[in-house]
Amino acid sequence: MMNYQDGLTFFESILPIAFGISLGCLAFIGAREFWHEFAVACEGGFQ
Repeated sequence: MMNYQDGLTFFESILPIAFGISLGCLAFIGAREFWHEFAVACEGGFQ
C-alpha cells in the first residue's frame, strides 16, 4: 500500500460512493421515464 495524505484517502473513499449514487439516481430516473413512456404507450394501445 502506498502512503497517501489523509485528504487524498478521504476523497478516494468519497468519490466512488458519490459516483455510485449518481449512477443509481440516473438509472432510477431513466427507469421511471421508461416505465412512464411504456405505460402511456400501453394506455394508448388499449384504448
